[in-house]
Amino acid sequence: MMNFLKKIKALFTKSDVEKTSLQKTARISIIFAAIALVGVIVYFAAIAPLLQSQNNYVPELFEGEVYKYSSIYILDEYQREQIKSVEIKNSSDHYKLNAYKLENNSISFQLDGNEDISLDEQAVSALLADVRVLVTNYLPGQERVTTTATEADLANYGLDEASNPAWFEVVLNDGNSYRVYVGRSLATSSGFYARLEGRKNVVTDENGNITEYDIVYALQSSLSETVLSSSNTIISKNLAPYAGNNIFSTNEFSLTRFVNGERKLIVHIGLVKDMSTSSNASSFEMIFPNAYMVNEDFYSDKVLMNLAYITASEIVAYGDKVHDPEIYKAFGMDLDNERLEATKDENYAFILYNYANPEDKDYKDQSIILYFSEKKKDLDETEYYYVYSPVYEVIGKVPAETFEFVDWQLAKFTSPYLFHEYLTNTEIIDIWSNIKGLETGYRFELSGKERSTHANVLKHGTNEIVYTESANGEKIPLVYQTKYRIVGNTGIEYYGEFENFRSLFYVLLTREFDLYEDFDKENLRPQADPVASVSITTSSKDHPITYYKYDEYGQREGKPLRDQGGNILCTNVVVPSAIPGNDPIIYEYAFYDPEKGRFFIKTNDPKDGHDKPLGFENSGKDTVQVTTYLSDAAYGEYVETIYHYNFYYLEYVDENGGTPQLNSTRMYVIPTITKNVYKLTSGGQKELLEDKSKVEKAEEGVYIRTTTINKLFSDTNKLLNGEPIDEKGVN
Repeated sequence: MMNFLKKIKALFTKSDVEKTSLQKTARISIIFAAIALVGVIVYFAAIAPLLQSQNNYVPELFEGEVYKYSSIYILDEYQREQIKSVEIKNSSDHYKLNAYKLENNSISFQLDGNEDISLDEQAVSALLADVRVLVTNYLPGQERVTTTATEADLANYGLDEASNPAWFEVVLNDGNSYRVYVGRSLATSSGFYARLEGRKNVVTDENGNITEYDIVYALQSSLSETVLSSSNTIISKNLAPYAGNNIFSTNEFSLTRFVNGERKLIVHIGLVKDMSTSSNASSFEMIFPNAYMVNEDFYSDKVLMNLAYITASEIVAYGDKVHDPEIYKAFGMDLDNERLEATKDENYAFILYNYANPEDKDYKDQSIILYFSEKKKDLDETEYYYVYSPVYEVIGKVPAETFEFVDWQLAKFTSPYLFHEYLTNTEIIDIWSNIKGLETGYRFELSGKERSTHANVLKHGTNEIVYTESANGEKIPLVYQTKYRIVGNTGIEYYGEFENFRSLFYVLLTREFDLYEDFDKENLRPQADPVASVSITTSSKDHPITYYKYDEYGQREGKPLRDQGGNILCTNVVVPSAIPGNDPIIYEYAFYDPEKGRFFIKTNDPKDGHDKPLGFENSGKDTVQVTTYLSDAAYGEYVETIYHYNFYYLEYVDENGGTPQLNSTRMYVIPTITKNVYKLTSGGQKELLEDKSKVEKAEEGVYIRTTTINKLFSDTNKLLNGEPIDEKGVN
């Protein structure tokens, strides 16, 4: 040991002999080791105890305060379930929330005196968090703003009585309660000055004099959105019940609006009945104004989609207050109860819609009504409506884009197409024109099924058959007959003159009204007599579809079969009993096969979800052949719909009495829709049921571009002349 210490000493002793490099390195290492040793000693002797003290730091607390998570809590936080009520008073409101138990034993809250008003659960939860978690929020290292505030000092924080500070009071289930006053916002950071009622800092000086001071805390900035806000912020922003996909089953929708100082029904739309069985191309029908078809794309996307889930950006009034004239007039509305009930109110517009089951006894009571102010603008030019919801008894502010359709003209609700139906449903197409250079007049009568469809041609306004000549000069009736050939195992290729007729039908389907163009209509008037007309007769029929036949074990039998459709959908089908005195069998709907002159029913096959005839087999040509028909005595009802359009020249009216000039770019169209209900008997006998039939003529016509409709007339002549039709060509 002595030798080791001597060697160490030699490393640090002057000598005439120069130290070796190894000795120099050893000396440096010893110096650093000594420094490290001193550091360790200092750390454990002084720094470590200090850090340990800081980690375990607990400030001196007043009674009731809690220190955790490195912060002082004015009170220990309470759970939502412990709260009985919360009362809030601020500069704009004074209200109270009461707790109540739900069926699942969880706790919810309702407004005292407005228990029927729905609350926004998320907003309520945020408010409850702010009143039960009272963590201080002041400058780092300072837990309280001051612990020695006098009455004069409280004025500086907006917490004295004269400042009338906001407050919230929480009552707990155990009977205890606390009230917190909230003053001005902090000058140096985000948050608000606050004090707990009844908590004092009691100070005794050296003379034994006792002084009570108030303790001022700082609470979180979120208070501005909860306890310092109006009770409107915790009201549910829903303006109507959530509809989801049920909205597309809306049985009725109507829009009523003030136009030029007069309240008018703008549009009334209903759901087409028997959608599950009808092969009608439309899902919705125009109830008012009649004779028009619904623009289903606009109606579904712009109207129904926005009605599925309606929420306001904010609630501005609720409860009985909405019927206070001072309140509702401030939002440009008229919510007087008597006037609303008598529909004598002066609200800018209201909508009514109902997606409930019409068979429900309380169907009408399930209708949803919303009332609208006129469109307004924020300072940033954002447009909005005020909307009153009777079902929730609230007035909400809603972005105008949500209810864009409230200001729509009729044209936006109306289909731009002159006609839109399946060829399968079409029975007669009658086209007539007296336009110079485009004179034409033919009626096409369609019958048959998918692979046998044909069109007989007659002259317009008569039963005169149009003839053509055969190759050997024989005069024969003109008939456009479907022709096809099998391609591969199952493919079908259609060819022949009927395909040119199909092109004419496509042209008919693509004729559009001029609904959206803005042009001068004031000085235009239609002539008295039409110069052209188009009439299309339809009835609902089933459409072609391919499916399999299955055996009793659920296994497919043979090839897929083609159901060619073309059978008329009938309702109220009656099969009289063969036994006198017995009640007949009544089917809600059944299909009539025009080729067989018999009724049959379809049932849904759960194996693939298709509706199929009750009995069928392969016809031998891989098509469906019905094998089970109803009695020959069966009869039912079906609807024949006739779409008729008269076209008129438009004249410019000369205010000075000059000769009117024709408008060469547009024509005027007046639609008429006739619905004939027939009793149809097995064998094909028809009887018009006049009491169920109706004719709807549009009170006001629409416009169409001349070139658009002229193409239909010129293509009709092309068809009769055997010329090919460019179905997608420009007008």
